[in-house]
Amino acid sequence: MIQMYPRAIVLTNQHPYGGTDMMAQSLRSALDANGYDTGVLDINVREQLDTLPARLADPRLALVMTTGTVPLLVKVDGQPVWRVVRPQTQFITYIIDAWPYDHVRIDPFRLFLEDWHSRPNLHTVSLEANDARLIGPRAHYMPSGAYPAPWQQTPKAHPDRLFMWASANKELAVTAVHDDVRDTLRANNHWGLDAARIAHAAEAMQHTNIVHGLSAIAAALGQSVQELVQPDAMVALCALDSCLKRYRRVKVAKALRGYPVDIYGENWEQHVGGTASFRLLKPNPDHNHAFSYLCQQYAGLFNFDPNFGHGTNERAVTALSMGIPIANNFNPRTDHLVGCYPYHFSDESIRVAAERLLGHQGEVPQPAEHAWEFLVGRLLRGMARQQREVAR
Repeated sequence: MIQMYPRAIVLTNQHPYGGTDMMAQSLRSALDANGYDTGVLDINVREQLDTLPARLADPRLALVMTTGTVPLLVKVDGQPVWRVVRPQTQFITYIIDAWPYDHVRIDPFRLFLEDWHSRPNLHTVSLEANDARLIGPRAHYMPSGAYPAPWQQTPKAHPDRLFMWASANKELAVTAVHDDVRDTLRANNHWGLDAARIAHAAEAMQHTNIVHGLSAIAAALGQSVQELVQPDAMVALCALDSCLKRYRRVKVAKALRGYPVDIYGENWEQHVGGTASFRLLKPNPDHNHAFSYLCQQYAGLFNFDPNFGHGTNERAVTALSMGIPIANNFNPRTDHLVGCYPYHFSDESIRVAAERLLGHQGEVPQPAEHAWEFLVGRLLRGMARQQREVAR
């Protein structure tokens, strides 16, 4: 007998700015649109967590999907949650940052990856295509979807200003990160580099056009990225990737001095405080979904990805979905779109993108492939094809 509307669970956790709440809601809607009867379970709400054993034992449960790796911390009857699901239930861990951070910070994630190699119902999905390839041949790539909001019906409040949404000095690394790339490499010198090689590698990281952080680090160290990404190097890689992210964000902001920019985020005063053309602001409410409303008030979004080379963050696709043009560091997911102005991390390239963004005229199309239901559907079809091939 055909099982109509099989059940699914989105396992999530609380986030200080609502990021995982937004993702869980979007994944639930997307899974429903692809034929599931989906519920969200927040592991930080005791009343919900207490229902998990019974829900996992439900024979109608066909799929579990996480928002990041924190839900892997949950145990049921002393066992990791993914080991409790029935073999017929597909379990998807969705990695929502560069995966070395999860590898270092979330112990059960490393255990999950070990099980993933031998259990066909376990699936690893990354926001970043390069990371998916590095994790392994069975890893899937699914970028972030857009987080839409009602379209603004009144004129823009700031039609002559640019919008930035990001914080500085808020990285996920678990060891020393400095503003200076050379200092960070010296403090995280896993490879035993001498002073000359440290100086050369730091200079190379700062002047590369390689956007993907791990690939940029590998090129600077003269290695292939596959050779670089080893378990014992992960802590150092997290520090370098975080430093590179901070360096790039600050470089972009400093290059935009003289342009009218509103920056929403934390820790910018120490880097660009006193810049007459900037306003350093805080969203109200301080929630990630406020972005979808605020971006509509500006001429455009000046975006930078978290060192993603292919699989831009949600800010870029959300702004485009709201009809707002963007400047984005070169990224194959957005470069070809009307309303996107790519830039490299050079002052001239950044300023040219700002000029083009401020001068943008015309409508910005909303690509259907940025919708969560499209992305989840493509992921589920890819998983099904992969499992059919294994079964042959």
